Amino acid sequence: MEKKVAILISGRGSNMESLINLSFKENLKIEFLVVSDNPEAEGLKKAEKLNVKTIVIKNLKKGWKMEREGEEELLKILKDFSPDLILLAGFMRIIPPNVIEKYYLKIVNIHPSLLPSFKGKDAQKQAFDYGVKVSGCTVHFIDMGVDTGPIIDQRCVDISKAKSVEEVSNLILEKEHQLYFEVMKKLLFSKWKVENRNVYFY
Repeated sequence: MEKKVAILISGRGSNMESLINLSFKENLKIEFLVVSDNPEAEGLKKAEKLNVKTIVIKNLKKGWKMEREGEEELLKILKDFSPDLILLAGFMRIIPPNVIEKYYLKIVNIHPSLLPSFKGKDAQKQAFDYGVKVSGCTVHFIDMGVDTGPIIDQRCVDISKAKSVEEVSNLILEKEHQLYFEVMKKLLFSKWKVENRNVYFY
């Protein structure tokens, strides 16, 4: 049976593009839907070129929050699509509590640090400014906190020779593409469970 994956984006959609391309390459039975809060998002054009359906959430104001109208629109989009998994890929909005509650353990995010280090915005800059020699990326379930949900998997990245935040970001992004795809596959096609904060595949 074909699985359904909704990918939420706000910008260039590099993780989204990688997820879809790798799925096509491996002939995975997945129907994708790309949802954006930004009608100008570069990722929308990339998705359309890949013949993936796109939807823009219209009832939104500027900022991080999603008002009631936008929340209701997102809930309707998700209800109509009925996704097995919702992947955040550079989605620059706080997911409303009602959405998290309805889709808990179905909403997944990728964060460019080894959580719980460097939560929140500009994680790569935080790591570079702090002078750490190893950073990485984390795929985790979304909960009511900021980057606090159960960790599904992580990858380490050596950033000791990086001379700029951009270099750190690029090094981490390479691993993000690999890791997010691997985790998506496991969540869709393997058996798994969450006990306390531990995610087990079996």
